[in-house]
Amino acid sequence: MEQNNQKNAGLDWIGRYVAVIVLSLILAAAIGNMDLFAKTTIGGKLSASHIVQFLGYGAALVAFWVLGQRATISLGQHTGKWSFLQHLVLPAVSLIVVSLAYSVLLLLLKPVMDAALHNIYNWVFIIGILACAGWLVMAVLNQSASLTALLTDRKLAREESICAGCGARCNAADKFCRQCGKELGDKA
Repeated sequence: MEQNNQKNAGLDWIGRYVAVIVLSLILAAAIGNMDLFAKTTIGGKLSASHIVQFLGYGAALVAFWVLGQRATISLGQHTGKWSFLQHLVLPAVSLIVVSLAYSVLLLLLKPVMDAALHNIYNWVFIIGILACAGWLVMAVLNQSASLTALLTDRKLAREESICAGCGARCNAADKFCRQCGKELGDKA
């Protein structure tokens, strides 16, 4: 019972980050859609609504990225079959954040950008998204041995047997050990 309480207390931080993310999104949408904010502008182009939405959605993205960073650190402190995820979480979260940041930052910049500047803005995010995607692919590639072991350990447990004579791993269909030749037993 006490171990469950300690385990749950150790993961409380996830709930706090999720609460901050959800609250930021709700407030950005609710306040940003109020007439007062939609009709109030700066220089006739940028509305207070856009600023509020930028702040709320931006805060949610920052909280999501920090959650990913904290999850990476937390996974690094644990050993076991899922510890390889520590190398994949931050690249995946960064890819999501950069992809969503395109629209969030555009809330502030679109009213003041011309077509040429908007094209440059698009290319900056294309490069950023591709860089994050490349980072994620390389992280998966670097962890491919861990992923393979994780995915095949369960499969091997079903499809392999261990020789009682020498301890070698044998296919489940084998009748005799390939190492020592001892009969593996009845498979029925």
